[in-house]
Amino acid sequence: MKSSYLFMVLALLASGFIGCSDDDGDNWKKIFEDEQENIKEFVYSKDSDPKVFEYEYTYKKEKVKDYAYLFNYQKEGKKATYGDFVWINYTQKDLTGNIIDSSDPSVAVGAGVSPYYTLGGPILVQMNTDAEKYVDPLSDILMNIPEGTTGSSIVSSIMSLSSVLVYRDYTVESIVEEDNLLDYENSMIKRYFADENLEFFETVPLHEGKTDTIAFIAKTKENLNGTPIQATDSVTVWAEGRILDEFNSSLHQFLKMDSDDEVKWFLPDMIKGISLTLPELKVGEEATILFSSGMGYGYRGLRNYDGTYVVPAYSTLLFKVKIIDTKENPKKDK
Repeated sequence: MKSSYLFMVLALLASGFIGCSDDDGDNWKKIFEDEQENIKEFVYSKDSDPKVFEYEYTYKKEKVKDYAYLFNYQKEGKKATYGDFVWINYTQKDLTGNIIDSSDPSVAVGAGVSPYYTLGGPILVQMNTDAEKYVDPLSDILMNIPEGTTGSSIVSSIMSLSSVLVYRDYTVESIVEEDNLLDYENSMIKRYFADENLEFFETVPLHEGKTDTIAFIAKTKENLNGTPIQATDSVTVWAEGRILDEFNSSLHQFLKMDSDDEVKWFLPDMIKGISLTLPELKVGEEATILFSSGMGYGYRGLRNYDGTYVVPAYSTLLFKVKIIDTKENPKKDK
């Protein structure tokens, strides 16, 4: 039994639902007990030998014993362990089988719901990094689904921060082999350069003390006489933004522009992968720029106002840019 509890990575379990209200008062205990019975009945109707994880934590100032269930899964095979990253896909349903969310947008949209990950999966997720310090039901579940196989899971509405009971069908697509996420991202970038026959023009470090975190630039059109770009400029560009993954899943596109569109980027306000690389280019030039999540949206990702993800956490990013113009910004008085 795990007695400490910290809600971790529950966005993948919650998918936009809202937890119990404080107005429930003592009634939540009766609801919770009934829910536990409903969960057991549901799980054992699907699998006579599920894996059960037991937790204790405090909810509304009371000690709670709670459970997560993994069922309809293959027990043998290569599994992730603590600290590993895994690529996953999922479909979330209510107990009657209605689809609520899916990392396959065609499944979600076909069911008339908005996907939590707007561009779909696979999604890169890190497993619990410290079993002694953290309790993470999602990691417990995923670390028991072998690579290349599926499994279903259900947790209480308290743990899923949900107002109704839901379950997930997970697929563990792949376990990241490298011990270091940055090395893994850089290897994906280099494979892309090789596959596309691109040549490195420049690599740009995050800063002097972080020379292993770099952005890769390939110029696809040069203009030696173009106006140089300064780090504090406002730069007018045409751009595309995509997410790179191990499976080359159509390179999910989160930034789309028509051929005659343009946008103005104030470089000091941009993510580091953009603000540090554009000064390596000149007006009239075009380039493909790739960089790891540490120079992009990191472990937080990029969300819409409704909470859905446009760019998931740990996303390796690819930009294609055309430099249309640059404008020096007035220097502020000190």
